[in-house]
Amino acid sequence: MKTFKIFTICLAMGSALLISCSGKESTSNEVLEKYVHIPPSLPDSVFTKLKPGDIIIRKGNGPLSSHIMNNTKEEYTHCGIIVKEDKWRVIHTIGGTSSEEDIDGIQMIDLDEFVKHGADSMLFICRPIFADSLDVKIPPLAYQYLEKAIPFDHRFSIFTTDKYYCSELLFYIFKDVNNGKNVFDVRKQHNSYILLFSTFFDTKKFEPVFHLKYDNEPKK
Repeated sequence: MKTFKIFTICLAMGSALLISCSGKESTSNEVLEKYVHIPPSLPDSVFTKLKPGDIIIRKGNGPLSSHIMNNTKEEYTHCGIIVKEDKWRVIHTIGGTSSEEDIDGIQMIDLDEFVKHGADSMLFICRPIFADSLDVKIPPLAYQYLEKAIPFDHRFSIFTTDKYYCSELLFYIFKDVNNGKNVFDVRKQHNSYILLFSTFFDTKKFEPVFHLKYDNEPKK
């Protein structure tokens, strides 16, 4: 009987807490929508607008993404290069603890899978236009880096070429197709240099294709 009373009191307190926090009694579905990550997805129409070599960036839903945001003060934390095989896929590099395949370094995953790990509708696709024929030039280089199985750069240093973090991979690929010239906006912070995701919103360098937060349909 005492156990039953204690359970009843705890249940009542839990219900009261939900009511006091929300201002009304919350249903289980409302609680799930608020506290459980709901994977985003792309509209079908986006896939007809894509080209190989397009760039996709997202805000991740893990603790590493929060750490990166604290350091960069930006809303995005990860990026990759879109390629076309039997379906659209993404070549990117990620630490083994965050990788679905437990691979530490450059890897390739389905585009849908890459999108699923985005958070807060912070997902953006753009097309490099800072040089000619980049849809032809970028994908082969991405595959070359993929074949080398280069590990992830956990020190986040752009001065080492034996390991790469996500935007660092793009940093070197972009230089390869741009006559050795850097494309990224860079900010010096203490003794390190940060490759800024704001680069992808420079319309002189990249053409917007789709923004999950603002677009219902991709731009034509």
